[in-house]
Amino acid sequence: MLNDIMASFFRLPRWVQVWMFLWLVPVNLVSLWFWNETAPVSGMWVAVLANLGMAANLPIMIATRGMGKAMSLPHLVFWTPLVVMLGFGLVAGDGPAAYRNYLAILWVTNVVSLSFDYKDALEWWRGARDVA
Repeated sequence: MLNDIMASFFRLPRWVQVWMFLWLVPVNLVSLWFWNETAPVSGMWVAVLANLGMAANLPIMIATRGMGKAMSLPHLVFWTPLVVMLGFGLVAGDGPAAYRNYLAILWVTNVVSLSFDYKDALEWWRGARDVA
């Protein structure tokens, strides 16, 4: 099963592999570093939503034995409220500079991801259930 999932990952376009492996996953995982922050938004909630958006894909990858458009669905559920919360928090503008800077990077990262995820979710809904 792990071999099937890894083979599926390597069948994705190279830019998607780079985006996921070198940017998207690491940026979301860094949220754990800021777990105890409280302003401008709860670091605990940022970490929970950021990481549930990724962790919820594990059962999908196991069930489908690969990566496909269904993986966009957990992102919609967890990252949409996350980017809204981050947007309000960033407007508030308080809290440590390092945490605010990280939140801005996380916000941009997940808005970019969601721009692909909403398209992929719609395609999945319309029947595109193939695995890479």
